[in-house]
Amino acid sequence: MEFPTELTRAKIDEFRQRGFCVTPDILKRSEIEQFGAAVDREVRSRTRHDRRPLQEKTVYEQSFIQCMRLWESSEQVRALSCHSGLAGLAAQLLQEPTILLWQDQALYKEPGGRETTAHQDQPFWPIGDAPLVSAWIPLDDVTVESGAMAYVPTSQELGRLRVVDITHSTEPFDILADPRVADIQLESVQVKAGSIIWHDGFTIHRAHANQTVHTRRVFTVVYLAAGYPRANSWPAFPLDRAGVAVGALMQGEGMPVLWPPPEDLPVAPSRRGQDLGPQHD
Repeated sequence: MEFPTELTRAKIDEFRQRGFCVTPDILKRSEIEQFGAAVDREVRSRTRHDRRPLQEKTVYEQSFIQCMRLWESSEQVRALSCHSGLAGLAAQLLQEPTILLWQDQALYKEPGGRETTAHQDQPFWPIGDAPLVSAWIPLDDVTVESGAMAYVPTSQELGRLRVVDITHSTEPFDILADPRVADIQLESVQVKAGSIIWHDGFTIHRAHANQTVHTRRVFTVVYLAAGYPRANSWPAFPLDRAGVAVGALMQGEGMPVLWPPPEDLPVAPSRRGQDLGPQHD
């Protein structure tokens, strides 16, 4: 099957060697406006009862407003989360034939929002070493001042490191002090709306603080390669909801196949998680 956007071998190699890459000009301006408005509506709906100023929020909440699995509550957002062009890019970067949706989320960093603590994504979840990639989709141009991402090149080669408690419910491990990466320079990536940053599940990354007067609007989609078993029993909302036991293949309700593209958009699960923050049940 042909990919809607064919990546060069050089771009795929860049991702696999460095752990992240940018694919420029993937979404049209009209698509960004359409999808951005849809995500905005969902974020407003989910945060409508929270009137706390930034300084009254927890350290984690000061990093960003987090709304997960918007595709399950908005058909308009679903068209972005299940976009076949994006799923095709994920399949090429992971070099995997079948790609599942793991999660989507809005990450809106408010004016004055603190930097996001450096971490790896994959150790949060009981998925072992299953190939995983995140698409970081800015809905506006993003600069260092407004909260751009920063990555540790080649850090994905280290695999699973110690989990970082980015919620700050405990003192988080300083992953950047790990001697295996301490001498590697963080690389900040400023990006235009319509372009996408991709990073491997084991790539160490953080986001800068938002020093502007505007909210940094970003939407992310995380893709998981199909055909891999659940590695551990610790809680994970998508796996627990789908009834996936340890050793069973990760698949089922809430984890639709996005590549090869389905004929119709997936049906949302009947049971949803919390509107705000990490979803636990």
